[in-house]
Order: sequence, then C-alpha cells, then structure tokens
Amino acid sequence: MKPFLRWRDDWLLGLDELDAQHLALAELLNSIHDSLSAGGTESGFSSDAYRRLLDLAEMTREHFRDEEHVMRDQGYPGLGDHHREHALLLAELQDLIRHIEEGTREFTMQTLTALKHWQIDHVLNSDREFADYCRRHTGAESAARPASASRQISSVSHHSIH
Repeated sequence: MKPFLRWRDDWLLGLDELDAQHLALAELLNSIHDSLSAGGTESGFSSDAYRRLLDLAEMTREHFRDEEHVMRDQGYPGLGDHHREHALLLAELQDLIRHIEEGTREFTMQTLTALKHWQIDHVLNSDREFADYCRRHTGAESAARPASASRQISSVSHHSIH
C-alpha cells in the first residue's frame, strides 16, 4: 500500500532529535490512515484509529515541548510565535478529540489530510526558519541523515483541522 505521507529527505532540518520526531509523527499519520482505510468508508472510524489519534496528540505535545526547549537553548527569537502556532494546533487537536468523544464529529480522511498538510507546512516553514537560525548562529548541523525518504512532491499550504 502506498504511504499516506511520504517523507522527503529535503524536509530534514539537520537537527537529529527533531528530525527523528518528525519522521515518527509521519509514521503515526500513516498508521492512522491505515486504520481509517481499514474501516472501509471515508469516515471509517474505528477504536484503533481513535487510539492512534490520541497517540498522535500526545506525541505532538511531547515533540512541541522538546522543540521549544531546543529553541530556548539556542536563544531563538521566534520562539513566541512558534509556541503560539504549537498551542493553536494542540487546541484544535483537543477540540477534535472532544467532538469525536461526544459523537458530534467523525474522524474522516479529510481531517487526517488537513493534519498531514499542517505537519508538512509546519516543518517546511516554521521549523525550517528555526533550523536556518541555528545554522547561522550556532553552526548546528547534523551529519547523520536517515537513509531513505520518498521523492513524492506534495502541495503545501496552511490547513485547519476543522
């Protein structure tokens, strides 16, 4: 089966810990996609997909915390804006989860696609700005790169998960 989100080497930031976390988040999005697809319908919600969505929210929260810690350590001047972007996504994720739990919203492929585009956009724009800052101000650049990533090109723009 073709992955829902194919990671590209040119999305790597050169910050090993953050790159590894971005790859793990992409893998989890693919896992959620597989669970939704197994439901057999566009809104094929399953308890497995829901559990993985909860895992995504927790992994995202931990990643954002780690990313902001690195930004603080590096004296990144854009930390405040980056933190607000993180807070907005986490609030949207919590809102989505609450509505799913209340039965007032289904977890659909459209929602998952918005999450995918948000991740790509965030890495390519906001996180890339931070990585560029690190290279300019501290020379932070990782030598190690994951061995494989896809060459699929995706269209990226800001997406809300609502």
